[in-house]
Amino acid sequence: MFEVHARKWEDRVAIYCNDKGQPIGPKKAWNELTRFLGTIAHDYNWAPLTYTNWQKVSDKDKIWEYVNSKYILPPESYDWVMETLDVSWRGFKCRLKRDHYYPYDTYEKRLNSHHFKLLLKYWASTPAKKTSLQNAKNHQQQDNMHTCGPVAFAMISDEMFREDDEVPSKRKWFERTRSRKEGKTYAKPFDDTQTKIQEMRCLEALEADESSECQKDPFDEVMGDGRAVRKRLVGIGVSRKKPQENVAGNSLILPKEVMESIKSAVVADVQRELSVEREEITKEKEAHAARVAEMERAAKEQEMQDDLATQKEPMTLDVIASALAQLRRKDPSLTSKMIAKVIVASAT
Repeated sequence: MFEVHARKWEDRVAIYCNDKGQPIGPKKAWNELTRFLGTIAHDYNWAPLTYTNWQKVSDKDKIWEYVNSKYILPPESYDWVMETLDVSWRGFKCRLKRDHYYPYDTYEKRLNSHHFKLLLKYWASTPAKKTSLQNAKNHQQQDNMHTCGPVAFAMISDEMFREDDEVPSKRKWFERTRSRKEGKTYAKPFDDTQTKIQEMRCLEALEADESSECQKDPFDEVMGDGRAVRKRLVGIGVSRKKPQENVAGNSLILPKEVMESIKSAVVADVQRELSVEREEITKEKEAHAARVAEMERAAKEQEMQDDLATQKEPMTLDVIASALAQLRRKDPSLTSKMIAKVIVASAT
């Protein structure tokens, strides 16, 4: 991630998000961003391990500014960034505890670091042990775990929307994120999840035959409303505390800089098209004026020839000159070239 940390302001990479502020692309940039956030969560200068939870970590605004110095992110993605850092930071502490605390009985056998000594002291305290036991118990009680791995829910949601051209139902979303590969071993059985998916399908079939407008979602009917802080089936960055409009859609949120860039490009294209149209109109006017002038010239020449043809006197040079003089007095715009052309035509 050195190349990202060394990235200049003018080289920032744009990230676009869904209507919940969760990044969904470009995929390569999204993968790089998540790994970049992991390096920040593992850096004690940004996120010291001595804090008991992420909410107490200071300088979050500075972290946000630093992330935006490497990527162009919309303000709506702030919650997703902070929650991603939270998950990575807690995971890092969990691995440290697993690898460097539980296997040893004494501090001397553990890592020798000022920050880590403080952390070890906290882990050895009664409140920390109580919290750790409760967290382990809660984790064991979790069921119907998703099988998406590191792939973001927002990315899967966007992919499903593009496949079906509609917002996926909670049942489809639940089934897609809990699917399992044949031959792969999983930590927990799949029977309960399969049963719940089948129940949801049966409820969908029943509701399809009913005309009631107040139908409860099959997912909510089977799984219950739930009281977790994080909203179900939406992924990181969306919580129950933050109100969300319950509107089906697949809107995108683009950073302000990207919107301004698009606007500038659109304005430039429109101006370029208008300039081309003005040039074409000018050329058409000039061509039309030239055709009119040619028609007027031809009409005048024909008029002179007709006047000469109606002369009753013999066609001598004096008669022709007198007739042309009369025509020129009648129309001063007649040029010598036009008169000469008529004379030649009359003589032939």
